[in-house]
Amino acid sequence: MIEKLIIIALLVLSIHYTMQDGEIFEGLGKWFERNLPERIHPPVFACNVCMSPWYGSLLYWIIPWQKIGLQESTLIGWPVAIIVAMGFNIVINKWSPE
Repeated sequence: MIEKLIIIALLVLSIHYTMQDGEIFEGLGKWFERNLPERIHPPVFACNVCMSPWYGSLLYWIIPWQKIGLQESTLIGWPVAIIVAMGFNIVINKWSPE
């Protein structure tokens, strides 16, 4: 299960990073910034920890875990996976220089 949690955390981090200045989806990030209410910026594009419940849930349910050798896609495992993925992203943020 730890592999699944790390995969989800790193995928959310990757989605967040691609919308930063100078990256491939910078335009999408800027579009979100101009067109979405400021209060929903963090969960949509501005905060990898805040994005984890939303993007992480989507990833948890759409990734074919059995095909990559990771079982245990249960309803109980889903909230735990999301909370731990958030925790991994918090640790990554704390280790990263500002």
